[in-house]
Amino acid sequence: MTSVADDSDSATLSRWEKRAEIPLMIGAFIFLAFCAALAELDAERNAPDASIVTFGDALWWAATTMTTVGYGDTYPVTGRGRLIAVALMIGGIALLGTVTATLASWLVEAVENERRDVVDLRAELDALHAKLDQSLRAEGSNTARPPGQSVSRPGSGGG
Repeated sequence: MTSVADDSDSATLSRWEKRAEIPLMIGAFIFLAFCAALAELDAERNAPDASIVTFGDALWWAATTMTTVGYGDTYPVTGRGRLIAVALMIGGIALLGTVTATLASWLVEAVENERRDVVDLRAELDALHAKLDQSLRAEGSNTARPPGQSVSRPGSGGG
């Protein structure tokens, strides 16, 4: 049988694991952009009519391509450069989708944990009310009350 503490610890661990994944994915995103920028610069810099001729141009192109912004101010003109662009588009969309899905999953999990905590607290409160009622009934059978007076829970409005 698992205790509430065990469930809470595993939920906390899962939350920390998800938080640790996000910087890792952002690092992968930056690494992919950097590698694609280097490859693109190598493919494009000596091509006639190339718009990607410096490493800054290549980084700008990689960032706008990965984020699907694609301003059109820099673009590949060689076949090899276009293949690199397609790979970068797929990789960028996949990484951005993974980061977004991880954040969404973490938020859904946090809301679910809060809901579960509320349900647990409600069950504990109901159990305490039942014990209080039982205790008041036991106490009431030992003492005389005027007719018509009922035993009620504090805050329930009765009595």
